[in-house]
Amino acid sequence: MKDYRFTQYPSNSSVASGITMLVSVWFLVAAGAILGDPASPYAQRAQAQAAPVAQTAGAPAGAGTPVAIAPEAHLTIMVEARRSANL
Repeated sequence: MKDYRFTQYPSNSSVASGITMLVSVWFLVAAGAILGDPASPYAQRAQAQAAPVAQTAGAPAGAGTPVAIAPEAHLTIMVEARRSANL
């Protein structure tokens, strides 16, 4: 393919750079369209609201009040078990 020459253009590198620029502009326009597109209401996740913690007037702040975990909290559960030797 190196032997092929574009006769209308001065060199093959000008053709390659023109195609590279065209593809770069295409991706730039596509990225702008993606970033400028409004968010779809169907793709939104419902955010769970934490229940408000009611506190009685006579009770101290730390005594028996439930602690609400934020919906963004990530919990790790480790499961360990023995494997039998005869699989």
